[in-house]
Amino acid sequence: MHDVYAYGVIAPSTLIELSDDVPSAGGYAEIAGVYPSLGGEAAGGAYVLARLGVTTKLSGNKLGSDDLSARTLGILSGVGVDCSAIDVDGDVSSVTEFVLATGSDRTVLGTYRQLLADAAWSFPSREDIGVSRVVCLDPFFLDASLQAARWCAETGTPYVTVDTAPDSEIARSAEAVVIAEEFAARTFETSDPLEVFAAYADQCPGLVILTRGSKPAVYGRRGGQPKHYPPFSVEARDSTGAGDSFRAGIIYGMLRGYDDERLVATASGVAALVCQRVPGVLDSPTEDELQDFLHRHA
Repeated sequence: MHDVYAYGVIAPSTLIELSDDVPSAGGYAEIAGVYPSLGGEAAGGAYVLARLGVTTKLSGNKLGSDDLSARTLGILSGVGVDCSAIDVDGDVSSVTEFVLATGSDRTVLGTYRQLLADAAWSFPSREDIGVSRVVCLDPFFLDASLQAARWCAETGTPYVTVDTAPDSEIARSAEAVVIAEEFAARTFETSDPLEVFAAYADQCPGLVILTRGSKPAVYGRRGGQPKHYPPFSVEARDSTGAGDSFRAGIIYGMLRGYDDERLVATASGVAALVCQRVPGVLDSPTEDELQDFLHRHA
């Protein structure tokens, strides 16, 4: 049995930590380290939740039978994520991801467009959704993601999603929707975070959170005034998994019945701890480390 069912993107990843900024064409940057890592929103969230002691089952896109895919399954299984629903198909080319990390910035190189073109994902499980306490849902797999959201509604299972338009059915039915500033910049003509928040709050009855990197997050619910929560001040080494970790922190808090402010504080703490480690997601905090961090920064 599991408390959380995570459905979405799963990707083998390699993190390249640079001592310098990402160079322009023809330039040079010194490599500080190269690390096997984990990519994909659902996979990152599942890993972080497992490290926090939450029983989690993961499904989503298919993985190939290559060594990198096997490494990814080993990483996930190693912290207790239930990977039994992940399809391994020798005819499938797994998503490939390389990340250049320069402190608070990161550059992602990947084959995600090819994943979407191939539609190489498994269908979600209504049974797994129905027995879960919370679902961690990526919105990127078209009808499959939408069906997962509808099954959540049928079974009364709350779900948390990310980076989807405010008028989408997935956003409008979510218990919480987390929107990254980068997604908002691509989606809206305005750069005003309060206008972006208002666009979501108008459509979504659940908790709306706009994350903004080193700037205060904006959060709240329809009918209420938006609130701001400043991120914790840490020296960032790898911000790659900050968004995945933040959503995992929201789910962790939901399982414990936290109110909205404590949810955002907890999620911010998880993301902060991940950002100051390399590779951040794979060294995400245990429950004791998180609670100690939050206590010291209260």
